[in-house]
Amino acid sequence: MSTVIRNTIAVTALAIGVTSCNNDKSTPGYTYMDDMYVSPSLEAYDQTDLFENGMEARLPAEGTIPRGYHPYEVPNTAEGYARSKSDNSVVPANFASMDPAEGEELYNIFCAHCHGTKGDGNGVLVENEKILGVPGYDNTRLPDITPASAYHVVMYGKGVMGSHASQINYEERWKIIRYVWMLRAEQSGIPDIGESVANEAPEAVVADEE
Repeated sequence: MSTVIRNTIAVTALAIGVTSCNNDKSTPGYTYMDDMYVSPSLEAYDQTDLFENGMEARLPAEGTIPRGYHPYEVPNTAEGYARSKSDNSVVPANFASMDPAEGEELYNIFCAHCHGTKGDGNGVLVENEKILGVPGYDNTRLPDITPASAYHVVMYGKGVMGSHASQINYEERWKIIRYVWMLRAEQSGIPDIGESVANEAPEAVVADEE
């Protein structure tokens, strides 16, 4: 390759490099295949003339709910709480057969400081007189509560107890309530509801085999 050709290539490359430079830091200068640098899609919350509200963001279609969300339509009123005691439609079908141990850690995080590790109402805050009047779970102190009414209280709070709906999800709420029901049985000196399910299971297997 002659010296002239090499010099020509070098000068051409230098010229391309210099002309592609740009003092404007907001642009890449001269580009090849611009669509690879500039996305034609809209950025989140960008303004646009495509929609009536002038924004890229759109509201969800009416009637849609987030994935994994479980609506709870019982109102946060005295009437709603009374209704929750007899309305078991919100209780999972497998509530009795759930493993209480799955809710123990969650209970100790969110509940034990007031209700006590045994569910007797003697949590550390009660013992230190930071809060008073926390009932135990036994059926003499809380004779008319149900799993559904417990869920209502978790969702909305009651008395000095605030709502825990934003802190624990749907599955975690029921794990805690199932553990509470085991503590309630222990405090009341009665069998846990899970024991009856376990006792019935072998009979169901025999019936299926027959």
